[in-house]
Amino acid sequence: MSATAVTIFLEDTELAALDRHLRDDRPGLTREQALSEIVTAWAAAQPGSAHRPVDEGMRPEDLNASNDM
Repeated sequence: MSATAVTIFLEDTELAALDRHLRDDRPGLTREQALSEIVTAWAAAQPGSAHRPVDEGMRPEDLNASNDM
């Protein structure tokens, strides 16, 4: 798969939301990596996409006794 660089411009509120996502859900990723993941997940969820997103359930750090069934 080849990659293509894309430049996007985000409003301050959008950038703040991206930074919150990185802080809370994807620490260690760069903004570029997070945006790539977001676009990939969006594209996979579109009608006619050959690949549907896989529900992987909760991350281990989110599991506790309160979500046992």
